[in-house]
Amino acid sequence: MTKLRPLLAAAVALVFYGVTDILVWQRIFEANQMVGFANNYHTGWIVSLVGYATVGVILMLDRWKDCVYFLLALFIGAFSGLEDLLYYVLDGKPIPASLPWLAGNPMIYANSRAGLIASVVFWIAALLALYVALYVWHGGSGRRSPVRSSGAKY
Repeated sequence: MTKLRPLLAAAVALVFYGVTDILVWQRIFEANQMVGFANNYHTGWIVSLVGYATVGVILMLDRWKDCVYFLLALFIGAFSGLEDLLYYVLDGKPIPASLPWLAGNPMIYANSRAGLIASVVFWIAALLALYVALYVWHGGSGRRSPVRSSGAKY
C-alpha cells in the first residue's frame, strides 16, 4: 500500500483540484460574467495547486521517491490536460471539439478534443513508466545503494 501512496495522493488531489476548478470558474466566474478576471482566477488556481503540493510533500517527507513522484504526477496532471479532461468528466459535460484556451500549452498536443485526449494518454503513460522505474523495476541486481547503508527503507 505504501507504494501506492504517491499515486493515490496525486489522484485525489487532482480530483479535488478539478472539482474546485468547476465550482470556482464555472459556477462563480462564468455564471456572474466575471471572465475578465481570469488572470486573478488563474493566480488563485496556481496557489491552490501549490497548497496541495505542499501538504502532500509534508505528509510524505520521510520518503524521497514518494515526494518526487507525487510532485511530478500532480504538476504533470494539472498542466498536461488531465485536469482539463477531469473538468468535463466530473461536470458531466462533453469535451468541446475545440479548446482554444489550451493553444499556448506546450504539454498539450493540439487544442482539440482529440489532441487533449492524446496528450493525457501520453502523459499518463509517461507517469506510469516513471512509477515502474521508481517502484517496480529494481535494476536486476537487487543490491542496495552503497550511499544508504543504514538499513532504512527507500
